[in-house]
Amino acid sequence: MTNISEDRGSVPPLSNDKKLLELRINFFKNLENKTMKYMLSSYEQFISAFEKSLIENKSIEITGLESFKQKDVIVGCNHFIDEMIMTHGLDNLQHFGGYNYYKKLDSKSKVVTLDTLQGGKPLILECPFPKFGGLHPDQDQILKKCNELNIDVYLDCAWLPVSWDIKIDLNEPCIKGVAVSLSKCFGLHWSRIGVRWLKEEKQDSIWLQNQHNMISFPSVMLGKYYLDRLPMNYLIEKYREKYYDLCKSLDHKPGNVVMLSHAHDNSMIYGTAKDLLNHEKG
Repeated sequence: MTNISEDRGSVPPLSNDKKLLELRINFFKNLENKTMKYMLSSYEQFISAFEKSLIENKSIEITGLESFKQKDVIVGCNHFIDEMIMTHGLDNLQHFGGYNYYKKLDSKSKVVTLDTLQGGKPLILECPFPKFGGLHPDQDQILKKCNELNIDVYLDCAWLPVSWDIKIDLNEPCIKGVAVSLSKCFGLHWSRIGVRWLKEEKQDSIWLQNQHNMISFPSVMLGKYYLDRLPMNYLIEKYREKYYDLCKSLDHKPGNVVMLSHAHDNSMIYGTAKDLLNHEKG
């Protein structure tokens, strides 16, 4: 990822949105005893509520989720990525450089291009892709080539719940797994929780942790609590118009992710959250 300019905000401080802060306080206060019932929340109930919210999200369109056989709770999308690294090794994974985590783990980690994709090596693809503020401009060609070269694709959809006008067809044969979390859309980066879907069942460490209830239940409780009270596209509905006004005033190129704006040549990514929150205060 291109470095986010510090003076334009960090990611994801939209957790300081007034409504999200209010929910956090109310949860811990157990206001009107409405928190207590969430102690009984199961992984299955959380996943069901998550899928319902994702499908009902009117800002995006996602099809083919019903074809995924395995559904697991994850500790944010990084959990999904770390499992891929543990299973395949960082050297045996392909990525387009959308997330600088790989470079932080290994500065020599190679970024692939459409032309250098190698058959048989799994690909992690950010969807949407932060550098472009939407889908990777070559996404259709990437998926086509992955189908041709027998490359398993795993979609890192960390930014999807804070995006709009994004369409994803999961029926592509090469797409084998997807991960989405609530970290950005509900500001739950302090209690990370999400879901991973796999088309084929796989007994890996995430599966094992789900089987033995090793994923934090307080995080599951919080996730279900938020899902029951806000739509997944809450931040988009509240801030999208302000986001466009902000991009215009700063002469930034807008994308389709409410927390990110861009230089017109895509050489820089800016975090917009602080400015959006200041606009709300004003």
